[in-house]
Amino acid sequence: MSKMAKTKKKGSFRRNVILTFVAISIISLAATGGISYFFVDLIGDFTTSESTTALESQIQTNMDLTAEKTAVVINQKLTNAESMIAALAEEAERLLSDESTYIPRRTYYDYFFEYGAPGEYPDDTVYDSNYDLNVSWTYSSWYAPPSALADYQSFENEKLRRISNLDFMFQAVHQQLDFRWLYVAFESDSMFINYPGSLLGGTDLERTADPWYATGDEWYTEIRDRSGVGGNMVFVEPYYDPIDGVLLISIGRTIHFANGTLIGVVAGDITIEDINQRILDVTVLDSGYAALVEGTFGGVVAHPDVVDDDYLAGLPALTAVESNQDGSSALTSEQVDQVTSGATGYLQYTKDGDDYLLAYTAVEKAGYICIIVVPIDEVLAAIPALEARIDTATLQATMFILTITVAGILIAAGVAVVISNQITGPLQYMMDLATKNVAAMIKQEPLDSLDLRVDATYTSKDDEIGELARAFQGMLDSIKDDESQ
Repeated sequence: MSKMAKTKKKGSFRRNVILTFVAISIISLAATGGISYFFVDLIGDFTTSESTTALESQIQTNMDLTAEKTAVVINQKLTNAESMIAALAEEAERLLSDESTYIPRRTYYDYFFEYGAPGEYPDDTVYDSNYDLNVSWTYSSWYAPPSALADYQSFENEKLRRISNLDFMFQAVHQQLDFRWLYVAFESDSMFINYPGSLLGGTDLERTADPWYATGDEWYTEIRDRSGVGGNMVFVEPYYDPIDGVLLISIGRTIHFANGTLIGVVAGDITIEDINQRILDVTVLDSGYAALVEGTFGGVVAHPDVVDDDYLAGLPALTAVESNQDGSSALTSEQVDQVTSGATGYLQYTKDGDDYLLAYTAVEKAGYICIIVVPIDEVLAAIPALEARIDTATLQATMFILTITVAGILIAAGVAVVISNQITGPLQYMMDLATKNVAAMIKQEPLDSLDLRVDATYTSKDDEIGELARAFQGMLDSIKDDESQ
């Protein structure tokens, strides 16, 4: 009997089946989970890297777009100004041509706009605080050196009375675009016509002692020399007018008689205060800013660190404005050449230990360069937050994989128990049945008829268990026949 008990307890097929099934499940699920985690982590790192690169690229693209959009606005204003000066120049040439049928117009000497009697001046002359002068919006004023109160009338001529018909166009142009001054200077006698009409030549004593010749001014010679016979439009480098207290850009071109003889120059001054303000209003991220640079020598036209007094000696150099606290330039000469090259791009430089990204793009007209400057720390500031979000998403994915893996192992264990029961249950039943019959035969006890019949549940199965049960039933039938004999 003890030997039988030992045989019954020896080994555990059911346990082995369960353990084998669970082990296979654990290995396969763990391998799948590990591979999934590896790829999730790999994808997370790749996404972080690619997202960081994309973020940096997007910020640079946004800087380029900001510079380009600002440049487009500036270019549009300069283009409008250019077309209006061109129209005035063409009209001036028509007025002074031999075929002109214009009726001479009334003219006013500039002195009387400010000082009044004994001469005549327009009825609409009024003090304008923007100019700090008496001005007329209906008539231009004229001055010719070395005229003075004693002889100014002797300088009036047919040319002056004809060209004064430009007053109508002066007024129309000024209403469309805020030119501060519109004017004509003649090569032959340095006569100067100015709109809006106002004082030009100073006091009578100053006119006599030191008459002003417009043809000797730098703006006139630059437009005359650069415009040439073809009448090309010229943009004079911006300059600060300390009298008017504004930064001006002169735009002009030469005018000629039909035979090509030079008549003089038609030009206008536009204030870039609104351009300056538009530049200063640009903000990128927290402390990024915009600036406008003259494209020939890199002179700064507009910059948040430049005040009006800085323009008194001319346009400050970009290297002087973008400088370190010790006075050294933060930009190299090669970088300034890159900015003023007329191309579009960006560069990096260091100022007072901080790194900056500078995007630049050329304004089509006048050779100006629009730049956008942003501290690189601000460009990169969004990256840690982006990385944290990606890490959180990666952790969530990892926990999901771990949960699925554990759940899969538990389900596999349950399935293993069910399957093992289906396999080992019938075997255990037949083992128990065989044990009873063998024990009865050894003891020579009569066999229980129930012990000689396999449960129909097993014999009716159409599988290996059913075949085994039927074979076992055949063995029991043989034992039963031997007992009956």
